[in-house]
Amino acid sequence: HLLLYCIRMDRDRVEVSELEAIKQLSHVFTPKIWDTAVFALTFANRVLPPSEMETDKEVTKWFKKRIEEFQEVIVRALVESGVPKDKAKQVPVIPTGYHKRTRLMPNPRELYDRQDWFYPFWQTCFDHMEENALIPLLASHRVKVVKGKTSS
Repeated sequence: HLLLYCIRMDRDRVEVSELEAIKQLSHVFTPKIWDTAVFALTFANRVLPPSEMETDKEVTKWFKKRIEEFQEVIVRALVESGVPKDKAKQVPVIPTGYHKRTRLMPNPRELYDRQDWFYPFWQTCFDHMEENALIPLLASHRVKVVKGKTSS
């Protein structure tokens, strides 16, 4: 199994309802649910840096700091819901983007701090899922995996 928990990164902060949902999932399924979880920060390629930032280096630093801020809030919510702090820090928080190419977004896999979010994201998911879930997932996407196709 894999719990893929999505939080929009193009908002100013993690919503209170999302933090409450983390606590509810821990309560209903026990904190062990997070052992095979990955947090996806969605729409990361739609996040706009502050206009006063002039260099790519400034923007990259700002973007990485923003990921860290989201991660800190998520770790705090996990700890408050009963996950030991050392385990909470190990739950991956990965920025992902909107995957469709548009006129304004010719390379949707590129983020401010990386060339391609797609493959590292899925590699992290594979690394954190239970082994018995991997084969059915790969089998259901056999054509895409074998032929290297992805929907875009």
